[in-house]
Amino acid sequence: MKSLKRPYFYYSDKRKIVPVASEELHIQARDILRSIRRKKIFKTIPKEYQDDWKNVSLFHTKGEIEKADSIILDPERGSYSLRNKLNHLEGKSWTKFTKSWFVFDALSKDLKEEKEITTKAGLNAEEHPATYSPSMMEDFIKFFTKENEIVFDPFSGIGSTLVACDRTNRTGIGIEINKKYCQIIKLRTKSKVIHGDSKNVKKLLKKHKVDKIDFCISSPPYWDILNRSTGKFSKIRSSKNLDINYSSFEEDIGNISDYKEFLSILSNIYLDIFSFIKPGGYLVVIVKNLKKSGKHYPLAWDLAKNLETKYSLKDEKIWCQDKVGLAPFGYPFGWTSNIVHHYCLIFKKDE
Repeated sequence: MKSLKRPYFYYSDKRKIVPVASEELHIQARDILRSIRRKKIFKTIPKEYQDDWKNVSLFHTKGEIEKADSIILDPERGSYSLRNKLNHLEGKSWTKFTKSWFVFDALSKDLKEEKEITTKAGLNAEEHPATYSPSMMEDFIKFFTKENEIVFDPFSGIGSTLVACDRTNRTGIGIEINKKYCQIIKLRTKSKVIHGDSKNVKKLLKKHKVDKIDFCISSPPYWDILNRSTGKFSKIRSSKNLDINYSSFEEDIGNISDYKEFLSILSNIYLDIFSFIKPGGYLVVIVKNLKKSGKHYPLAWDLAKNLETKYSLKDEKIWCQDKVGLAPFGYPFGWTSNIVHHYCLIFKKDE
């Protein structure tokens, strides 16, 4: 490539991405890239590609330039398909996320961020009894959206999803029923939080002029499980004057004691969100099956069945927690599991 400063066209050779040998193909690829720069599709590709376009190259697995529809910024990361309408991931990252299970425990950096920001304002992120990590939510948001798209969480808690939106350059919108937690969210994120009851999700979204959602992800209350917390969990949190449940509000669905009533109301919330999600958009609900008074309640499975009346159930990812303490449940009489996994149910609004 005597007349060119760098490679403009790559292909796959023995599972390694390398430049093609033909200088003529590199010249053709350079011209194709210049034409892409002038087209509308340019605005849909990842911002880092746009900002560093002078170093972007064209890619086709077999080196067939007339079929090339992918681009490369870093060969080690793999190629990004120009046909990708869902997200800004290269193929390697896409493939990694599609693994059906993952292990994730709270990260110290997330806990530190929660504590530092809220403590300065005289609040305490530990008030919430069932938080989860923004870092975990980032992976879902990166897969199911592109930058600047709208992500909605109807059960915002202390704002983990909305913090993840800030970190990934998405527009976050959330609803939270507990005013105290809304205050914490506003300290942690620039995303929009609506103080209200998600049972009224249609009215709240219309009131705040939200007419389209690109992606919805949330972890709702796991029925009234926190109202049944006993032993070490309750004692430790009570001794620190921390919440042991989501709230004492009668309208909070986490305080509904009847399983069928809870399931019906929770299902209706997500069914009401359906009309706001764009065609082809996704909904992810993070939930788990439960036990109460020795009886098994398949909350995840029951919820999935109900939501299939509108959404298409595409699949699930299993979130496993590896650092949860185990108890000798059932010993020495019979089988009872320590439930340390959650179902990330993935639904789609068909186009």
